[in-house]
Amino acid sequence: MRVGVKDNVAVAGVPMTGGRPHARAVVPTEDAVAVERLLDAGAVIVAKTNMSGSVFEETRNPLDRRYSAGVSSSGSAAAVASGFADAALGVDQAGSVRWPAAWCGLVGMKATHGLVPSYGLLSQDHTIDHIGPITRSVAENAALLETLAGQDWRDPYPMAAPPVEADYTSALDGPIKGLRIAVIGESLEPSGCTEDTLREFGNAQKVLIGLGADVVRVSVPLWTDSFAIWLAGAILAQTAMIDSLGQGYGHFGRVDVSRVATMAGEQLIGDHGATTMFLTREHVRSRYLGVPFGRAQNLRLELRRQVEAALGDADLLITPTSPTGPAEVPSSSFDLVDLATKPPEERSEAFIRAAPILTCCPFNLTGHPALTVPSGVGDDGMPRGLQIIGPQFGEHLIYRAGHALESATA
Repeated sequence: MRVGVKDNVAVAGVPMTGGRPHARAVVPTEDAVAVERLLDAGAVIVAKTNMSGSVFEETRNPLDRRYSAGVSSSGSAAAVASGFADAALGVDQAGSVRWPAAWCGLVGMKATHGLVPSYGLLSQDHTIDHIGPITRSVAENAALLETLAGQDWRDPYPMAAPPVEADYTSALDGPIKGLRIAVIGESLEPSGCTEDTLREFGNAQKVLIGLGADVVRVSVPLWTDSFAIWLAGAILAQTAMIDSLGQGYGHFGRVDVSRVATMAGEQLIGDHGATTMFLTREHVRSRYLGVPFGRAQNLRLELRRQVEAALGDADLLITPTSPTGPAEVPSSSFDLVDLATKPPEERSEAFIRAAPILTCCPFNLTGHPALTVPSGVGDDGMPRGLQIIGPQFGEHLIYRAGHALESATA
């Protein structure tokens, strides 16, 4: 397979920009674990792929260049959707695998936290980092995850428990008759879903019911606050990542010393590109004694408990992957505080650009696996995605449901 690799994942000898000017690129001396495993399995790396929000040009959607390919694994999704690559690696820290995959009509997996080793990644925070595959089909996605999954001694945060045997392709053809699949109610109108998104999501539910699944509704009360929780945690975690020269604190993982040297050099000249985050952190620390950061972590744990409770009443959960269709390009930049603190009806028009964060980031906080599969076409003629969520290490069941939906709607 011809595979593209997001430009914050290391390929030995190839500059890794992380979306920054080439002059500041790191040239890795070793492959990321995920890349190493793909190469060992016979894949060919054909590209480093662009990241939305980078210094490079906005990635346009190959299905219609008037639209964005998503954030931030946009180049990975565009490479697959255009046929330039058979598959690609994205990195999902708030939805950045599932979001571009959904907007480009593709399949994208954010696996259980820790299932895919993250060594070799330009990390934001070890507790939300997920490297994941973007493909055209569920079967291809399952095959790639089989190759990527499993512990590695270099990983910063090894899994608390090893996964079940990663034979995901063998689970694809199992029936979904009798499965209890629950819609998260707060992921619909409360998350700002448009009418055509709700229509296509409803059509997908009908297909699942026709295949024998029992579709019900559950509540996750903290859902609509999840991005505010994520943002508070990200401010503290990402400034700590910069303070620690890109390594993070308190882990047993291997250290890439060349990256440490590059980050140290940038700090010496004051060029770390996160001034606003540092100012925000210091304001919260001096004005509120840092208490909001602690509250955000506690709310994160409560959100995980609520998702676990919902899964106690169902085998799988489903939501729209994005409340809206793709944003048009060029579009104005989005205000994260605006997105995190205002109800949908009060958000700016730029809300559409970042709307998928609201339906994707909860599972970066909780660590549950989540897969997006195409689920129809909106009034704009662009794809809509269905997000399928399962229990920890429940990828087998997620792929089975995704493959059943894909087969029934092909």
